[in-house]
Amino acid sequence: MSNKDFSLFYFATIDRSYFLDKHNFYVAEARKRLFSQFSDSDLEAEARQREQDYYEAAGKRFDPDYDDEGAICEQAHDEGISHWIALSDMKNTVSLALTAGMFHQFDKELREKCIREFSHWLDAKSVTSMIWDISFPRLIEILEWIGMDITSKAYYEKIDACRQVVNVYKHGDGHAHRVLSVAHPEYYQDINIPRGYRFSLRHEQLEVTETQFIEFADAITAFWNDIPTYCMRSAIREEPEWIKGEYKKHEKKVKMLQD
Repeated sequence: MSNKDFSLFYFATIDRSYFLDKHNFYVAEARKRLFSQFSDSDLEAEARQREQDYYEAAGKRFDPDYDDEGAICEQAHDEGISHWIALSDMKNTVSLALTAGMFHQFDKELREKCIREFSHWLDAKSVTSMIWDISFPRLIEILEWIGMDITSKAYYEKIDACRQVVNVYKHGDGHAHRVLSVAHPEYYQDINIPRGYRFSLRHEQLEVTETQFIEFADAITAFWNDIPTYCMRSAIREEPEWIKGEYKKHEKKVKMLQD
């Protein structure tokens, strides 16, 4: 690499607008078209209606000589509860899918931008292979190496929590779940546990509320707004220990594919 100063990463005004517009559109449409269909009041109203419909239908078949009105009331109540649980499960599935989609869009856009910028001073094929292969935390390490301040910012904790939530959503019970359930139990359904008892959180309890979705979205917005216009070579920091070996690995991989 030349000793002459030059830009390692350029983030133009039009870049910022492009990424923010796509992100804001996703968030706005998710809230308008999907989250709005699953408000708590709507779910409760539907459950009550299902209970009432069951009770009225059973009433038409009611025979006082054989049927127990109390049992029918209980069955109607159970029907309403079952419907509420089914709708709540669907709501949670939708919210997790929307969260995953939002993070994947952000992750993909950031990697593609890094490839475009790094290809100005590194081999394009090697850097493309490396950037798509490394983990998100390592991608952030590279950005901090070239001069950005990210992990010290409040928004990064939310973005990293979002990443972990998405990993648990994708992979279920595993390392990501164990880490997240300890560090961020707030992303698991609140289950009333008798005092004096402790139960481990299960990956099936993973949950993202609309409020938490908005917090994740706001953190991504803050990230895009915080990227500096220029990261210059003169401001480069201490190189991560792993980066040379990782880059050489992908240089060899690209060369093997070309031979």
